[in-house]
Amino acid sequence: MRDASPNHISTTSSGRDPWTIETTTGAVRGHQVNGAVAFRGIPYAEPPTNDLRFRRAVAKDPWHGVFIAARPGDYCAQWRNRSIGWIGSENCLWLNVVVPRPNTRGPVVSAAARRPIVIYLHGGSNIHGSAAEPLLSGEYLAAATDAIYVAVNYRVGILGQLSLGFADDLNPDRFASNTGLSDIITAIEWVHANASAFGGDPDRITVMGESSGGAMVTALSAVPRVKDLVHGFIAQSPAAAMVHTPDDARRVADMALKILRADDDGKTPRPEGTGKELLTASAEGLAWLTEKTNAAAWGRSGIAGGFAPVIDDLLPAHPLTPGAQSDIPLLIGTNLDEYVLMRWSYPSARTFRTQAQQFAEMIDPSSAPGVLDGLYGSGKRRGDAGRFVGDALFTAPAMRLASQHPSGRSWMYRLDMSTLSLNLSGIGATHALDLPILFGRYDSGRGPGALALGGRERMVATTAVMQNRWKRFIHDGNPGWDAYPDTLATQLFDGGEKTVVDPSPALREAWAPVTLTGMPV
Repeated sequence: MRDASPNHISTTSSGRDPWTIETTTGAVRGHQVNGAVAFRGIPYAEPPTNDLRFRRAVAKDPWHGVFIAARPGDYCAQWRNRSIGWIGSENCLWLNVVVPRPNTRGPVVSAAARRPIVIYLHGGSNIHGSAAEPLLSGEYLAAATDAIYVAVNYRVGILGQLSLGFADDLNPDRFASNTGLSDIITAIEWVHANASAFGGDPDRITVMGESSGGAMVTALSAVPRVKDLVHGFIAQSPAAAMVHTPDDARRVADMALKILRADDDGKTPRPEGTGKELLTASAEGLAWLTEKTNAAAWGRSGIAGGFAPVIDDLLPAHPLTPGAQSDIPLLIGTNLDEYVLMRWSYPSARTFRTQAQQFAEMIDPSSAPGVLDGLYGSGKRRGDAGRFVGDALFTAPAMRLASQHPSGRSWMYRLDMSTLSLNLSGIGATHALDLPILFGRYDSGRGPGALALGGRERMVATTAVMQNRWKRFIHDGNPGWDAYPDTLATQLFDGGEKTVVDPSPALREAWAPVTLTGMPV
């Protein structure tokens, strides 16, 4: 597993040069990049290793000298793909700060700018991903929204997204709950404390994320500790039901321990140093355990999946429970064809249909199977099965959350834009297509595939309208169309934009009675 962060603390550099900023934890030196100044890989918490493994984040002690913030830090330990393999380390609690610098002759950072701040949380099903992804570099989004962009790296998988203290034979005092969520909260507190140093406004902090990162955003909307620090939430394709009950956490934690302590089966050899104990296993071994547990959890962990924050003292209620949300403005939405791409994940339509039916039973056996049969043709066609899963994970929870906002300050959107290559492949406006569009990085993520047969002009036009609406929300807490709870207004983005009242009434009505929280409402 690689650990090759080039950042370091210089004890010989002066903190007085214009590229160096004084923070509450020490001086950091940035660099010019694409019309912005970037400070990458800044540690916001102590490395969660040794005695801090499986414990909540501990704020970073100040350092002496100047931290050379040249590049992002390590990925948190995880499986990357077959060509790369295991990657990252446990020393992975860091963030990137990107400050617009439209005039290179002006100051590197203008303390008087008082720009709003966007804190971004990456996706990856709570087991993969990193703020180090090139797609999330942030300089184009920062420039387009005239906001300071902060991308947060936080623990995923066994180390951050499974509350092992709920297991039957582990000490909850040694294995804390919500370690990954605590990372994010600690990062938000660091950003709030240091906003002014980067020319930011601590009274205009928006937390934004996509997919499981969006689910962390919606979880934060029910965390009392951040309600006075955050002034806006943007949840893009959030899997908002991705929250464990204590029973969920116990079931998956026991499953993980059983896998760790079992004898090798010879089919999936453990990485060297895995061992059979959580406190002594290598980071690579725990990443292996994450993958094994995630595969075993299918069908046994409910709609929340194998890895998620849990309801506890930090997160006292499921965000989808009426009354749980903080009264903070919310921009939330999905893509038209979220998980239709799952049609290619199964060897046969019959297998996919069976999986969709099992998923419906997991969600809510009293109502979800009827939704599958009535609105999605029982999932007999691959596309319908994929649409059911996508609507269950993303669309239905997003509508529910928007409709329940305590003061009605929530706005709904939908990305409908597609391209010829996406249409020919049958996946359309698929999951994560919003990322290259919003970040202006058509060279990353789904961008290259989407543009393989053209469509750049339409994508550029969609970028312009979406970035403008995001900018308005980030600056003023209102994107500029009618709020959702009273009108069911939804902003549709497809080259241009238009407001449509209740664009999917049949879907909304079918999902209304379905329990999405994993517990009775």
